[in-house]
Amino acid sequence: MKTWNVIIKQDVKEAFDIKCPEGEEKIIIPTINYTDANSAVNTRLVFEEFKKRMNIIPSSNAFDLLNIALGVYTADQIISRNSGFQNWSRYFKLFLPVTSLKEWESVKDDFQNLLSFLSGDKWEINFRKIKPSYKPNSAKRLNKDKIDVVSLFSGGLDSYISAIDLLETKKKPAFVSHYKGGQENKVQKQMYGVLQKQYGKNAFEGIQFYVQPNQKHKQAVKENTSRARSFLFLCLGITIANGYGDKVGLIIPENGLISLNVPLTSTRLSSHSTRTTHPYYLTTFSSIIHKLGIKNKLTNPYQFFTKGEMMLNCENQSLLKKTYKDTLSCSHPDNSRFKGKTPGMHCGYCVPCIIRQASEKLSKNNLTDYVWDIKTNPPEQTSGSGSDLRAFKIALERLKNKKDHTILMNILSTGPLPFKNKEELEEYIGIYKRGMKEVEDFIN
Repeated sequence: MKTWNVIIKQDVKEAFDIKCPEGEEKIIIPTINYTDANSAVNTRLVFEEFKKRMNIIPSSNAFDLLNIALGVYTADQIISRNSGFQNWSRYFKLFLPVTSLKEWESVKDDFQNLLSFLSGDKWEINFRKIKPSYKPNSAKRLNKDKIDVVSLFSGGLDSYISAIDLLETKKKPAFVSHYKGGQENKVQKQMYGVLQKQYGKNAFEGIQFYVQPNQKHKQAVKENTSRARSFLFLCLGITIANGYGDKVGLIIPENGLISLNVPLTSTRLSSHSTRTTHPYYLTTFSSIIHKLGIKNKLTNPYQFFTKGEMMLNCENQSLLKKTYKDTLSCSHPDNSRFKGKTPGMHCGYCVPCIIRQASEKLSKNNLTDYVWDIKTNPPEQTSGSGSDLRAFKIALERLKNKKDHTILMNILSTGPLPFKNKEELEEYIGIYKRGMKEVEDFIN
């Protein structure tokens, strides 16, 4: 197991460095406005771009948070888990530049725990004070576009339903998207076009960000998992919301079954059990940013809805039914070309595809094209493509006749739950049971 000393710099001119202890590795990541071929990350996320493109001015701490997120995501992508304990858990020592050292030190422990909970790695953080690269308080945040709320927009079905629901309320949202390439960029632009055609070009702002770690960097060893991506996505959203003003909230739209992401089998407690929108993760993130003076509120209004219930309750059923098939839920849509199909098709057998098909059955929709019809021609259970369907069948069999307190123990295996009272705790149990019932009705 290697220890990685990751030095995140505000720009290439910063002189900070450390002497790497013997037996440990060191990597330097200049993040902001550095697109040189030797850089570890390609991005143009700079303050001037925010100001010029969107007339928004995030606070110093919000901008520092985004800079940190770029570094964390890059480290996650170019340092392979093969160097970690049991080829999974890595050990990172982060050296992070911030403008308000005292405030960041106050959230250090929580921040380390947040990253560890999300990625399954050990993160040790060392902050250092730097001079701000701009003066965020020198101008007022005017919100000239009159944005009411910011919402993450991945191009998936959940975020598309959320976008429709927001636009039907006549609020003006700003949608924030992140893409690495492949089908994501195409789908996001396509769905933005659909929404513009329906609601008008001025009904919302659509903001896409391309951030891609440089896999050709001399120290890079490509990592196929991407747990820290959700941290970057959240930080992009909160920086945009903060730039529009403290009262502009951020919506993270995700159905409750995926949000809880309870391991389907005991062997899926680590690598298969992601926590990208888990209630504990979002609550901890919210607590951290509020301590940093970032007052924007985070909400997931679909925490207690299944994906099928989200489809059934969408505020514009006509639009949804005509256009939802072009959203993208699949874990690996580019793999369809290996089956001689058009790139971007849903595989049909991954966890998100199975849940999507279950939601289509409940809402009586069947327009999505799948590479593999797992109902009429299920993949071999011993094959990689059959592993998720097999895991669902095992989980559903074990769920039979289970008492609620046992189900709660299963839910808590992914992480603690924030709840105000017994009724809210029962809602978590309820959303899990209904979500799994949707899948069972589809499979059987």
